[in-house]
Amino acid sequence: MNKRNLKILRDYIIGWIIAIAFWVVMRSYGVTVNAPATPEPVHALRLVMIFGPLAGILFGLAQIKIERNLYRRIPLWRLELFGLISNVAIMSIMFVLAFFMIKNTFDFNEPIDFWQFLRNPSVILVFFYSVLVNFVMAILRQINLSLGDGNLWRLLRGDFYTPRVENRVFMFIDLKSSTTIAETLGHIRYSQFIQDCFFDLQVVQQYGAEVYQYVGDEVVLSWKTTPVMDYSVCIKAFWAFQDQLSKRKNHYITKYGQIPVFKAGINKGDVTSAEVGEIKREIAYHGDTMNITSRIQEKCNYYDRLLLVSECYYDKISHQNGYVHELLGEEELRGKNELIKIYAIDRA
Repeated sequence: MNKRNLKILRDYIIGWIIAIAFWVVMRSYGVTVNAPATPEPVHALRLVMIFGPLAGILFGLAQIKIERNLYRRIPLWRLELFGLISNVAIMSIMFVLAFFMIKNTFDFNEPIDFWQFLRNPSVILVFFYSVLVNFVMAILRQINLSLGDGNLWRLLRGDFYTPRVENRVFMFIDLKSSTTIAETLGHIRYSQFIQDCFFDLQVVQQYGAEVYQYVGDEVVLSWKTTPVMDYSVCIKAFWAFQDQLSKRKNHYITKYGQIPVFKAGINKGDVTSAEVGEIKREIAYHGDTMNITSRIQEKCNYYDRLLLVSECYYDKISHQNGYVHELLGEEELRGKNELIKIYAIDRA
């Protein structure tokens, strides 16, 4: 299981532990109800620690399956129907386990069978609560994807309200021969072609990449730097994307008659991050680092190379094996008055 899926499971497990703990506290110390059982605090804690992770894993796996196999493939109403069916199936498993756990641990307030247990108003309320919790978590998941992975929590903390300086690596990835391909395919099929390409781009999440922006047939990836960062993950992410496209070349040839090839420029440096916009809000990065990265990517066609990097990024990976490095020269990039050393990177 890749890092992306593990993060989904982690978020769902944490979310469900909180949700079940909240439910147990509210039903224990809130309004008195005709519940089928009244657990002692130690048993209530056991319920939380068992059913929280279990619900998180089951609902998390369902979300992973939906994102992997169903998004972009079925209408929204069928997607919601699948989610509801998954909810019923998972909660059925949970209710069976809960019934036998209660029966064998602290027993019910009065003798009941499983069907009486299911018809209890408190159990029915638990089911609708689970639907609500899963709906909220799915919405939060979509908001997080829209903002960029990890940015939802940073937004809630107010990190972007005041502009702040961050040190980041940026990679601008652009489709080669995009104009020719667009003219060949036409607007609709070209858009479908780009959709398929960017669907395959999800492989870069295994290398910690954040998708900052999609602009036409270009995508901007970003990594926040740390003192112990392995800077080669950026290069690995690019080649993993190229390999993923190559694996699906039969699909692209059959459907579009084209094999997509992308070129990229990488740079590292300080940028200013801030939340911008009123009509439509988004998180934006500003600074020379962004401009230089874009200009480096534009030089790929000039040098006929797929991957070019700046000197400051090259210094971070120059000691690593497995790559062929070549200094192409010093360029005065468009809009800049200083010379920038540009290196080509290829696989050994």
